[in-house]
Amino acid sequence: MGRLGVAQLTEVLPTCALQHLKLHTNNLGDEGAALLAQKLSGNGLLLSLDLGTNGIGDVGAAALAEGLKLNTTLQKLDLSGNAIDVSGARALAEALAANTSLTSLTLSDNYIGVEGAKALAEALTQNKSLAELGIKGNELGDEGVEALATALLSREAPLKLLDIGNNSLSPAAAEPLARLLHGKAGKLVEFNMYMNEVGDAGMAKLAPALKECKSLKNLDLGGNDAGPEGAAALAEVLVSHPSLTLLELGYNPLGPSGAATITGAFKHDTKLEVLKLGWCKVGGGEGARALADLLMFNNSLVQLDLRGNGLTNDGAIIISRGLRSAESKKLAELDLGYNEIKDDGACALAQALKANPECAVRELKLNANYITRFGQVALTEAVDMVYEMGAGKVLTVTF
Repeated sequence: MGRLGVAQLTEVLPTCALQHLKLHTNNLGDEGAALLAQKLSGNGLLLSLDLGTNGIGDVGAAALAEGLKLNTTLQKLDLSGNAIDVSGARALAEALAANTSLTSLTLSDNYIGVEGAKALAEALTQNKSLAELGIKGNELGDEGVEALATALLSREAPLKLLDIGNNSLSPAAAEPLARLLHGKAGKLVEFNMYMNEVGDAGMAKLAPALKECKSLKNLDLGGNDAGPEGAAALAEVLVSHPSLTLLELGYNPLGPSGAATITGAFKHDTKLEVLKLGWCKVGGGEGARALADLLMFNNSLVQLDLRGNGLTNDGAIIISRGLRSAESKKLAELDLGYNEIKDDGACALAQALKANPECAVRELKLNANYITRFGQVALTEAVDMVYEMGAGKVLTVTF
């Protein structure tokens, strides 16, 4: 779109009843952001504005901040993937302190840093409306996250979503975050701490607070260097969780015993629909047997990600036994990519699908394995069998 396109858009914006405007990846730059900002201050209809990945820097952020100070209707603003630095964050913080309508702010993948986080934290103590904050990928560090956590905890407003993934956190960040989760447990629906390094010690601190988050639906703790001890701490508090539907634990060195602990927590009486255990060093023995049990007994999962776990043929054969005995018809996607599975494993999976067509998955992903034409033919025959014997169920297998 560029500057010319946004200039034309701003001419008609005041005359239309537009409530949601998505301009993601349109090369608006600071000039385009400034043009939009001029119309933002007086707009009384727009509810959401997505300006992600538009090359907006501090100048554009400052212009938008001025518009936000006067706007009284905008509820959701997305500025992710831009080039906003500390000064832009400070300008937005001033606007946030004055704004009374914004409930969701996404600043992910910018350059806000510790000082920008501190400015936003101070503004949050004055703001009374914001309930969702996305600020992943900003190099906030322990100091910046602690400032934000302390500010969010001090507010009376509820916290529904917090995304602080990929911010170079250490185990020290877990303590202020645990206090925040404990204090704001009632309304929290989504918590994302993906790709930090809080480790087992951090998980042990977070776990009791997570137990109190009864409304939590999406929990992302992937890539946090959590091993068997961290898995045990999480499993203890997440078993029979009343609302959790998505759990991401990929890129953690859980190992066979950690995987067994986690899957054991979700074998029975669970609402979990998506479980991601990719690249968790599960292996083809104890861990694979735990996964087979999960497939056999769980009746809620819709998606299971097991990529990159070194399952090999042995693990695939063990998992096939779980598929053969599964009773749930809900599992739609099983991802076994990057697991060094060869033809023997592929044939075992094919036989399991043929033996249990009514409960067969709808999509089996086997990308980046070592399956030759022989194994592919066996799985193709299984696809046909599932269709014929499974009341027309369509199974897709990708290699």
